[in-house]
Amino acid sequence: MKLVLAITLLSCLAAPALAKNLGSIQVKDYGEVWVVAPDWAVGAIQMHDNGFTMNGNSRLYFANRADDGWNPDMYWQTPLMDKHFAYTLDLSNVGCHCNAAAYFINMPGNNAGDGDYYCDANLGNNIWCPEYDTMEGNKYTIATTLHTCNGGNGYWDSCDRGGCQVNAFNVDSNMMCPEDRCTINTNKPFVISHFQNAGQANTWMGQEGRDASFGMCNDGGYLSNMASSYGGMVFSASLWGGGGIDMGWLDGVTGCGGECNIDGSSVTFTNF
Repeated sequence: MKLVLAITLLSCLAAPALAKNLGSIQVKDYGEVWVVAPDWAVGAIQMHDNGFTMNGNSRLYFANRADDGWNPDMYWQTPLMDKHFAYTLDLSNVGCHCNAAAYFINMPGNNAGDGDYYCDANLGNNIWCPEYDTMEGNKYTIATTLHTCNGGNGYWDSCDRGGCQVNAFNVDSNMMCPEDRCTINTNKPFVISHFQNAGQANTWMGQEGRDASFGMCNDGGYLSNMASSYGGMVFSASLWGGGGIDMGWLDGVTGCGGECNIDGSSVTFTNF
């Protein structure tokens, strides 16, 4: 994922000295998980309707218990192999050049770094680890990216920063947009589901009886390598952009315009 600029930006705002437990949600076919966030992001996240709304420049994680304080064993290791991970998504207030992201990472990192044991395939927190970007997007398109790494057992030497990526707009320019002419009108909430195993990674979206889907990576070898991480990965969500950050790699193909107003942006995830 193209998060290296965001991690740098968010780290500058405040080091995540403490985790704050925001409450819990129920994940279908699993049970209760807790939502935790760095203390600097707590005021930008509201819990409701078995989910949450995130305002601009915020990040959160799913945890296996209610905990205030970063502990490497507190994160929910989501079992992804041969499973659908689904939720209702509202991107209506995420404009062009802003990025609402839902992704999985092989946390905890091999050290605390800034405190939260964060790691990703772009050396976030100065720690490498595999990253599965199930959704980075706004109301004009979404991109999905698989990132594999060299190494193992929590110690990764390097990762493929670019990864294996597919953009929904390139699959079908009428798949999603903030208009009724598209299959998914992103001015309204819709269901999104991700399925993955050693042979495929697929994103499905549904709204008002219409649906669309696409493969998240078209490289069979890459899919197989990524699957080694699906035994347990940590869910993270973030909302970032603005300040001159280039999101052309995400939504440039759509022709959308304007600067990201990150302070006025919000994304809502519900019904996991």
